[in-house]
Amino acid sequence: MTKIRQRKYLLAIVALVLVFAGCKGESTSTPTSPGGQGGGVTPPTNASVSVSASNANPLVNSTTVVTATVTQNNQPVANGTAVQFATSLGTFIDSNANSSIRTTANGVATVTLTSTTAGAATITATVNNVSAKTTVTFSTQPVKPPPPNTNPTITSISPVTGKPAGGDIVTITGTNFVSPVRAIFDFGNGVTKEAQVISVSATQIQVISPPVDLGTGQTAPATITIFVNAGTATEQKVSAGTPFTYQAAVLTPKITTLSPTSGPIDGGTRVTIFGEGFQQPAQVFFGSQEAQVINITFSQIIVMSPTARDTAANGSGAVTGPVDVKIINVNSATSVVATGAFRYTPKMQITSMGPTIGPITGGTRVTFDGIGFTDPVAIVIGGMAAQPIKVTGTQIIAITSPISVVNCGDHKGDSSITNVDNGDSAVLTNSFNYFVPKPVILSVSQNNVLGGPLTATVLGASGIPRLALGGIGLSITGATVNADGTVTFSTTIPTTLKLDTQVCSGGGTAPIPTAFDLVYTDAATGCASDPLTKGVTVTPPATPVLFQTPSTFTPFSATITPAVAPTVGPPPTPGTPASVTPSAPQTVTVVNTGAAPLTISSVTTAGCSNFNLGYTLPPVSLNTCDIFPIIAVYKGTTTPGTDSCTVTLNTNAGVKTLSLLGTSQ
Repeated sequence: MTKIRQRKYLLAIVALVLVFAGCKGESTSTPTSPGGQGGGVTPPTNASVSVSASNANPLVNSTTVVTATVTQNNQPVANGTAVQFATSLGTFIDSNANSSIRTTANGVATVTLTSTTAGAATITATVNNVSAKTTVTFSTQPVKPPPPNTNPTITSISPVTGKPAGGDIVTITGTNFVSPVRAIFDFGNGVTKEAQVISVSATQIQVISPPVDLGTGQTAPATITIFVNAGTATEQKVSAGTPFTYQAAVLTPKITTLSPTSGPIDGGTRVTIFGEGFQQPAQVFFGSQEAQVINITFSQIIVMSPTARDTAANGSGAVTGPVDVKIINVNSATSVVATGAFRYTPKMQITSMGPTIGPITGGTRVTFDGIGFTDPVAIVIGGMAAQPIKVTGTQIIAITSPISVVNCGDHKGDSSITNVDNGDSAVLTNSFNYFVPKPVILSVSQNNVLGGPLTATVLGASGIPRLALGGIGLSITGATVNADGTVTFSTTIPTTLKLDTQVCSGGGTAPIPTAFDLVYTDAATGCASDPLTKGVTVTPPATPVLFQTPSTFTPFSATITPAVAPTVGPPPTPGTPASVTPSAPQTVTVVNTGAAPLTISSVTTAGCSNFNLGYTLPPVSLNTCDIFPIIAVYKGTTTPGTDSCTVTLNTNAGVKTLSLLGTSQ
């Protein structure tokens, strides 16, 4: 607040000075141009101020004009209104400082800004108590880069040595490479060979080294020359400073290990020899017999083992046990011997197998240990083909396949291994048992109602699912496979399921909650779960049931006693009027045999004036097995005839009408 007051005081003083100066020269002055210093008026309060720059991005040491537009009530302020300019970078030309006071003409004041350094300048224009800002960024003079060098250069080649047979990929790194490109290997004395170019970019070329003829131990340096824009008017060439040297190495073989290290005496085992210094052409000997070479690289030779008898020094006789393995690099006459590196074994034998049991769904990992195994092999486990995943001379690992069964019994069968290349085989009788996983009911829904939904979660569900509740088959309406592999089945409890009942004292029976066994069966295999004994409790529907005993009133009968006339004569006898004897009472009992309260809301009668009726006045609520007795007596009449009466019960289980018939006779 103090700073604001100080600024107000300063502006007021400035305004007064300007007003005074304007008044002093009023008789001789002319109106000032925008931003001029002549004249002056008191700056208004709460004016509207906006600031802009003629160039928001000038160069260092150049200028830009900053304009402040001042209005009040959408009209330019009075000419001579003071505007204070301030900048965070550079100086104003008129004041040679970072602040300047200018006056308006037609609401506009201007100031010119320059800067000797690069950066962003924030310019603030203040009129009395109102300020506005804009930003101007000074930048350095642009430097014009020199024209690029388009001549090709080579900075390196990799590798710098290669084999006489050629085929090495040589990477040439440099600049300004442009297709089409040719690569020449220059051996001197006019001997050159062109290399195959396989890729070109602006900074890298890859070529395949051409072959040369060299004797063992000889070398031949070649200068690599690259032609860019080859075959065009702008063709240029450049040569690498480092030569590419061909070298016919003298390699001494070394054997590290063999895999497998053993095989059957009839030979034909595919053996991989690991090591280094292997060079084509090469010979491999098992004992005294040369083996068939399949493939040779610097670090690996693959051969087929000869028959054991051929490895003997005399070329005949049975040979078992270890033999030496010898490798000869033919061109360099270097060799190596691995003593006893390969062992001949008798024909295939299976010494152990495990596990020996697995599910019919397959996927069991079975390991065979023994001797004489040769890849490729054919595997049978439990009478079914299996998939080998690892084969060595002494061990095989295979995965069982799924099988189909027609019943819930296990399936047991033979297991065998057969060497595909020589037919050698071994069999283990009845060695593997496929078992059928028995399904298990893990859980069922609660609060189950007759005719309502039921869910059951089963572990090991497969094939064709069946559910039976209390011996009655259920209709499966849905199945959800859960993340843990279980399946939740949805079904409906049939209304034909018979619930247990209780005998009501007033007559009839009422159903009560009853527990039933639930069984899951795979119809495809016949495999059933153990019963979930009394695992599902079913309650009757929550509805009232009106039961009546007896089913109706029997006809009522009233007895009429005729009138007796008086007698005349001595002595006279007085007469008696006719009378009627009412019927015996009858009772009909209404019983609630349902699982919800039975409400009798009203009882209406019709034609019952000659009957006496006794019952509890409604409304009446009857729980299960509660009774509502209706007692009726036919009063009769002295006149022979018949009366009929109806009693109607209005209930939440429906309307019940009772008919009564009475006869006076």
